[in-house]
Amino acid sequence: MSESLYSEFPPVSKAEWLQQLEKDLKGKSFEDLRWSLSEDIRIDPFYHPDDFVGQPAFPTQVAARPANGWEIGEYIVVTDTAKANRETLEGLLGGVQAPLFQLHHQPDDAELYRLLEGIRPDFVALHFELDYPGKDPEQLLYSFAHWVKAQSVDTDHVAGSLDFDPLLDWSEPPFDMLTRMLAFCKTELPRFRPLQIDVRPFHDRPQHVADELAFALAKGAECLSALTDRGLTVSEINRHLHISIAINTSFFVAIAKLRALKTLWANLLGAYGHADAPLPPVYVHFAPETQTADVYTNMIRAATQAMSAVIGGAHTLFVLPSDAATTEESSLFSRRIARNVQHLLKMESYLDRVVDPAAGSFYMEKLTDALVKHAWQKFKEMEQKGGFMQIGEL
Repeated sequence: MSESLYSEFPPVSKAEWLQQLEKDLKGKSFEDLRWSLSEDIRIDPFYHPDDFVGQPAFPTQVAARPANGWEIGEYIVVTDTAKANRETLEGLLGGVQAPLFQLHHQPDDAELYRLLEGIRPDFVALHFELDYPGKDPEQLLYSFAHWVKAQSVDTDHVAGSLDFDPLLDWSEPPFDMLTRMLAFCKTELPRFRPLQIDVRPFHDRPQHVADELAFALAKGAECLSALTDRGLTVSEINRHLHISIAINTSFFVAIAKLRALKTLWANLLGAYGHADAPLPPVYVHFAPETQTADVYTNMIRAATQAMSAVIGGAHTLFVLPSDAATTEESSLFSRRIARNVQHLLKMESYLDRVVDPAAGSFYMEKLTDALVKHAWQKFKEMEQKGGFMQIGEL
């Protein structure tokens, strides 16, 4: 049927397309239509099957997922535990699947229990951001595990993560502590991920995306090297880590960045002899600088930003409420709209039903491939200079 459908349209070569373009441009240069993402990456205004003759087909990014489902995240600012608990339960009723508790001090057991009261840890993923001096992620992990045990649930179904930066938050990276934490999760919380590869500190303008991705690999390689030296296997480490990354409003660049990140991480695992290891989840956040004082602008932007994250293959997505840049405490309305953006992408756009929506687009494949090649080269240069802990700015 497909052959008969296209039989009415004769094939058009790239040379014929270019000939028509020259006529339509009326003397303007075709070169002017090329887009430069950076000095190294230039993108043509259109691609044709002739460009890929003799090249292997671009693989669909399945990443061990049967579809493109993602978890709906929501930020929960924790200043008052009772209030934060109410906001969390409200969000869960509104469809949140992955609340991220933004902690500003180390909670004791009583505070943690009040914060999590009424929540089923085997139904949703629970994430904790430790944003305060003197943080003790190991103690928080043990307190959380104690609370989980008190809920009498199957720990094989308890998912979540800790959000802190082991390489930037300490003068000396706490690898011994991380080794204990990962060993603990292996037996007690097999789906919990206490190790974060945080790429957000390196987020910059779109033309620096390759640098950003190279830093992600350099951080990952640093952690893999240090933890394997302490007796953990690459498979164990990979199973208990997650990657956090920020996106801006550059729609196609954001899609390509997330797709390139997954390919690059697979390459890194392959360098360690684990090419077939499952890819860790990628948690996607909006870059704060994309938000303006105009809540309506932010509300409109949220749809396209979220769409780029989903098409790129986000595992968990955190959409900033439209008033995040103007108030310390977002309104019930703005949080509900932030959730509903993701509901629309699932229940009306069905973007969760196609495993890799960008697959097969010559433009997206070319941009993804260019980011992969340039980021990998920059990563190798970083490694030659001594790795993440030894390098400064590129």
